[in-house]
Amino acid sequence: MPKPIRSPLVALPLALLLSQPLYADVTTDGPDPSLIAAPQQATQTGDWWKFYSGTMDIDANDYYDPHNVDFKWAYARREPLPPDPRIFVHMHGSGGGEGWMQVFGPSPQGDIEVRTQDAEAFSPRWREWWTIGADGTPYPGRRIAASLDFLTQRYGIDVSKRGIVLGGPSMGGAGSVAQTMILPAPWREYIAYSSALSGVIMPRQIAARDPEQYSTFPPDTLANKALWDSFDFAVQSQTDPIVRGMHYRHTFSSNDPFSAGVNRASTLLLFVNLVEEQKIGGAFSWVQEGHSYYEDGVNLPNMSVFESPEQDVTLDRAHPAITRSTGNFPPRAAQRTNQKKYPRGHYNMGITWDHANILDDDTQIVFPLKYTRRVNLGKGIPDQPEKITVSVTPRRARNFELRDGETLKWSWDNGALTGVATVTGDTVTADGIPLVSGDGYRTLRFYR
Repeated sequence: MPKPIRSPLVALPLALLLSQPLYADVTTDGPDPSLIAAPQQATQTGDWWKFYSGTMDIDANDYYDPHNVDFKWAYARREPLPPDPRIFVHMHGSGGGEGWMQVFGPSPQGDIEVRTQDAEAFSPRWREWWTIGADGTPYPGRRIAASLDFLTQRYGIDVSKRGIVLGGPSMGGAGSVAQTMILPAPWREYIAYSSALSGVIMPRQIAARDPEQYSTFPPDTLANKALWDSFDFAVQSQTDPIVRGMHYRHTFSSNDPFSAGVNRASTLLLFVNLVEEQKIGGAFSWVQEGHSYYEDGVNLPNMSVFESPEQDVTLDRAHPAITRSTGNFPPRAAQRTNQKKYPRGHYNMGITWDHANILDDDTQIVFPLKYTRRVNLGKGIPDQPEKITVSVTPRRARNFELRDGETLKWSWDNGALTGVATVTGDTVTADGIPLVSGDGYRTLRFYR
C-alpha cells in the first residue's frame, strides 16, 4: 500500500512567497544534459533486471530547481531489453523521496522504470506536489524530462509508438495526472496513459476548502489564474487535445481527507465525472478507507492497472474511451458523487479490449471489445449484470481522420447492430453497444 502523507503541510514563510514572482519563469539557466548522470555499469543486478543510481548535479542550475541542492534519480531496466522498450515514470508519495531511490526492479508497466524526486524530499516547505515550485515554475516536470532525455539517448529508444506511462501513489498519483497537463514538450505528447493510486489530483478544488494544503503554491488569484488553469483538469479536459486523448486509470478512496473539496466532497469522484462528461478514456475503482486504495471486505480490483493482458494503450493506434456503461456502480454521475449513499464503486470495470487487433488506418477504426462481469464485491456493492450497454468514442486516432461535422457509419459484431454518428470537434460516439459477459471479443467498426 502507498505510504500515507504524514509530514505536516508547512507553509512557506510569507516573506519568501512575496519575494517571488507568482507566475513567471524566474530561471536564468537553461537545460544542461551534462548535469544528468548515471553509471555505465549497473549499481546492482538481479536475475532479469539492472539498477542504476544516478545524480542530478543541478545545485548551480536554477532551470531544474531554485534551492541550490543536487537531486538523486535512478532507473531500473529489464535484462535484456526488448526491441521497443517502454519507459514507466514512477513518482513517489509524500515522504518517499529518499527511500524511493533505493534498489528496485522495473514495474510490469514498463521495461525501464525511472524515478526522480519532488523537492519535498529535502523539506516539506519545498513540496511541489509533482506540479510546480513556489514561483510557479514546473520544476518537477523539467527533472522528469531530463531523465527521459538521458534514457532515450543512452538506449536509442523511440517512444513514438508505445509511448511512456506515468504512475505513482498518493502525491505521486497527483503527479501522474498533473504531468499529463504540464510535462515539458516534447514528452507530454508521448504519454500513453496515466496510472494512479490514492492520487491527490484536483488542487484547485481542494484548495477551495483548505488553501493551506497548497501553501507551497502561489495563491489561486486572478493574477495566477492562467497558472492554476494549466493544471486544473476541469479546465484542460474541455479543450486540451492531449488531455482529451489520454487514458486515465485510478484506484482510490472516496473519503480520502487529502482529496476532499468544499463540504468534504470527493474531488476524485468529480474527476471521474469529468472523464465521463468529456468522453475521455478511463477506468476507476474506489473504496471508503481514508488515504488508501484497499479496504478489508471489499473485492474490487486495482483499476490503476489493466484488467487483461490483452489490454494496452499506445500512441500508434486509437484506443476506445468507454462511457455510460450500465455495468458501472453507481450507474449515473449524480449518484456517483453521493458519497453517503454510494461510498464505494467502480467505473468501466470488466470492459477490456484486444490491443493487438485494434485497426486504425485511413479507412476505418476497429475495436475488439469484451465484458467480464465481477461478483461478490462486498460491502453493499452489487454483482455486475450479465448484460450491459456502453458508449464508445475513439480517442487519439493515428491514421483515421476525424472531420468535424462529418457523419460516420458504425457497425457492431459484423452488422448485428449498425448506426451513424456525427463528428463534433474531436469526438464521435457510438451509443448503446451491447456487451454480454462470457462472450469473446466482438468488434466495433467506425468507417465512412
